Amino acid sequence: MTLRELLQLPKSINDKPITAVSLMLGPTDKLTPFANKLQAQNPDVVEWRADYIADDFSQAVMWQQVKAGAQAEIAQKDVSAMTEAKLLAEMDQAQQEFNANWPIMNQQIIKELTGSVFNTIGSFPIILTYRTQAQGGKGEMSPLAYTTFVVNALQSGYHFAAVDVEYTLAVELREKIMTAARAVGVPVIMSYHDLNETPNVPAFLADMSQTGADIIKLAVTPHDEGDVDRLLAATQAADISQPLITISMGVLGQRSRIVGYQYGAEMTFAVLDGMPESAPGQLTLSGLQQAWQSK
Repeated sequence: MTLRELLQLPKSINDKPITAVSLMLGPTDKLTPFANKLQAQNPDVVEWRADYIADDFSQAVMWQQVKAGAQAEIAQKDVSAMTEAKLLAEMDQAQQEFNANWPIMNQQIIKELTGSVFNTIGSFPIILTYRTQAQGGKGEMSPLAYTTFVVNALQSGYHFAAVDVEYTLAVELREKIMTAARAVGVPVIMSYHDLNETPNVPAFLADMSQTGADIIKLAVTPHDEGDVDRLLAATQAADISQPLITISMGVLGQRSRIVGYQYGAEMTFAVLDGMPESAPGQLTLSGLQQAWQSK
């Protein structure tokens, strides 16, 4: 099955790969300007980079906000030291109750975050991604919290086109996400980003293909043109059943984003005009299309 078929996208009329752009908005950013650019520039899919917002609604952050509000209220009152001590003890009790209720609150928060994305840009297929710092993202959640976030988003009632799962995540946590994804009919992208070099690409692709994921994504860092050539050649020669997304990052690797589809890479990531890139070396969507037209 091709990647287009897995993501339930219409057939390409020009034999070009799927174009994806990333939504990287924080809690104070507005979705509407991004949505307007989407409509004007019309990529195939949107990758929601949830790592740009999810950490701001983590258990620790939310409790600190509750605690800060309570402490400010205590500070405004003219109370004795004994009364203040009593109020602080009550705060400790409140934290225990907060922790006990957190799983349900967390589900609701994630549902609301997911809903805000779908209600604004849901006319485009959406890939769910939480990218950790170790893999080039902003996410600082623990592996368990990362897993919980993704599972809750998958179970929120909104249907993602696919979900990204980092290859570096512990096997039991990967399996938990994959089980949740299968339960709601969402394909899994197993991804790995090497931010330092171009490793043994055939070995990585072979290992990743054994995880049971539906799609394999490998992004690497080249040090010379030979590294880019090795990635493209390995993509073309890959003997695996899953669709491939392979990328050589940085300016040096931009060629792979333009011609990678000719070697078997079925998706390429670009950036909307006027928006920041989500990975080194991304071209604008218009620049990518111009590069295709010039060939």
